[in-house]
Amino acid sequence: MLLSYMPVFLAVCLTLLLITFVSVRQLSERSAVKSSEAVAKNAMQIIEQSLRNIEDTMYATVLSDPRIADFYADANGSFVSSYSAARALGELQYRLPLLYSVYLYRPEDGTVLSPTSIVRIDDFVDKGYVLDKMESDLRYAWGDRRLSGGPGAFDSPEVVSLVKIADLRTNGLLVANVNADALRLLLANSTDTSTGYLELSDGGGAVIASTSGHDRAEVKQERRKLVGADMPYTGWKIEGGLLQAGIFGWVAPVLYGSVSLGALCIALGLVWILYVTRRHYRPVESLVRQIGAFSVKKTPAFPTADMRDEFQTIGLALESLWDQSNRLSRENEENKSFKRAHHFRRLAEGRMEAVSREARKEAEMLGLKLDSGPASAAIVEIDRFFVEVCGNYSDRDRQLLKYALQSALQETFGAAGMEVKSDWLAEHQLGVIALHGYESDPEREIEAALERLRGWSAAHLPFTVTVGIGNEVERSDDISRSFQTAKEALAYKIPLGLNRVIRFRALPGGGHPEIALGLQRIKEISRQFRMGEPSWTVEWSSLLASMQNGCFSGEQIRHLLFVLLFHVQREMIELPTELQTAWVEESARLEDFLKEGETLEEIGEAFTVVFAAVAEQLRLWRESKQNRNVVQEIKRYIDEHYADPNLSQAMLADEFHLHSTSISRLFKEEYGVKFVDYVNEIRIGQAIGLMESTELPVHEIAQTVGFMHSQTFIKMFKKITGFTPGSYRKERTGTG
Repeated sequence: MLLSYMPVFLAVCLTLLLITFVSVRQLSERSAVKSSEAVAKNAMQIIEQSLRNIEDTMYATVLSDPRIADFYADANGSFVSSYSAARALGELQYRLPLLYSVYLYRPEDGTVLSPTSIVRIDDFVDKGYVLDKMESDLRYAWGDRRLSGGPGAFDSPEVVSLVKIADLRTNGLLVANVNADALRLLLANSTDTSTGYLELSDGGGAVIASTSGHDRAEVKQERRKLVGADMPYTGWKIEGGLLQAGIFGWVAPVLYGSVSLGALCIALGLVWILYVTRRHYRPVESLVRQIGAFSVKKTPAFPTADMRDEFQTIGLALESLWDQSNRLSRENEENKSFKRAHHFRRLAEGRMEAVSREARKEAEMLGLKLDSGPASAAIVEIDRFFVEVCGNYSDRDRQLLKYALQSALQETFGAAGMEVKSDWLAEHQLGVIALHGYESDPEREIEAALERLRGWSAAHLPFTVTVGIGNEVERSDDISRSFQTAKEALAYKIPLGLNRVIRFRALPGGGHPEIALGLQRIKEISRQFRMGEPSWTVEWSSLLASMQNGCFSGEQIRHLLFVLLFHVQREMIELPTELQTAWVEESARLEDFLKEGETLEEIGEAFTVVFAAVAEQLRLWRESKQNRNVVQEIKRYIDEHYADPNLSQAMLADEFHLHSTSISRLFKEEYGVKFVDYVNEIRIGQAIGLMESTELPVHEIAQTVGFMHSQTFIKMFKKITGFTPGSYRKERTGTG
């Protein structure tokens, strides 16, 4: 018999060898992956740092070099301004060796200026690309891999480009082109191209640069991808791996063939074991008969020490285990409490099929008949259970308190002559099924009984309870629908408060208009909060008041307040880092409070305290900034002259004797919003007031608030409010 198991031994040995080989291969692959990750990360940092340096230098040149500004200011195209601008471009290209070419485009007269030439746009080789970028909104990101000489110029190198607005007045462009081969050299310098590869591709999957060639079809069988990552600055993707050739082409098939051979050996070994076991099954068969006999008639004792029948000893041991198993089964049958709770939850959740025999047996265990007539469900929830009850009482004490509450429920309904079934749906929620009897108004009787239970709990237990009552159902087997409405009623305890009875029928319907107004008010609160306008407190109080009128459920309130945190966070991004850090710390506390708070009053108080503290920090910061008085004067001037269609940075620069670029920078530093965006917000806000208080047509309102063209007004109105003027007026006033 021992020799018959030799094939199994051989199969096990072979399997262990294969496992060892696979483990070593996996360790080698992990090492290769880590190495590739380091190489790819280094290459990504080098490329992104180089491209970011180019963009920062372009931005600094546009802002600080007067020669660029003179070129766009000189619409007549004098030689002096063009020559000076060309020198500035030459210096920019000299400082940035990675640049292949750089040029300026002046839309007023269609002039393209490079460090070595000045041509008209119609004669420029890259005309199509420049005109496309003039019409496109996607100008400020690296990309657009193409031939530098335009379509058809196959002898020109391939480049990736970055386009920036060099002059806000004329929308003139500054275009920088980086040779794709230069990026490939940066990749090649970061890895050993004989054994590995790196490849850059844009968001659409098009290859920008690769150390193993551009045609993926040619290298598909030779390289193996190990890592891939997204580049946060450019939005490109970088991948790296190994170049497989020679022996690596057949190592994997041999490995998988070895694994398959090992699996086949194991299968043959199992077949052999089964065959040998069948041959030597007679003693085991005898043991099985003994087990069958012992299960019917118990042997009085184990055999004595001089008896050498090992199978009899095993049989007696199995008999003892069998007896223990039967005893545990009987004990399990006697323990009905757990099963009762389980079946109650299934009935409450609608997971019982009323037509099945099994469901009827489970309902009888609960003392219910599934076709017993009308019934109502309710959920009794212990208030502040996880914060106060769990923190002050042990598990044993909590069980006693819950038992007292459930007993009081049974007594309350029993005294009213109503039949009730109850069990715990969750650790802090007691489910109730009340069967309607012969009462004239059973729903009112149920509500009165639960109100007495609530009062008794507040007087005799160390906690209060909130009760949600669901709608009546015609058959008790549909009780899950009543439980669902009871759960929805209980969700309104956040705005309505704790220690009360809430009927689903008494809740307000709908709520969608209130939600829309709440969202609109949230945007206004965020804007006023960021701008430091004191009126944000009035809007916040109005939002709290609208939540307290009972039109919102607890889940809707939490969602609205999470949306408020999101909008304030987005507004704070434009402010300095120290203010952003202070807000992030406070908002994290508010998020935790939103998850744990049980009443709107305490949640609203926490929000008010935090918002007031952050608003005070914003006020102190603005007062400490230089040029604050000038910026405030500019803001007041804008508020008074917003209707002037000629209002612009250039106009303000003449009025306050400042450079137009300085006005834009100071305004954004002070208020965290661009000059143009602020003017548009003021105009649209005034337009909203006119639309709600007058019946003026849209084109007259547009001219009144400072827009020269009604189409521009409609486009900006929809961008800020999300509605067209016509749909907004119809939504708010009911008129077209």
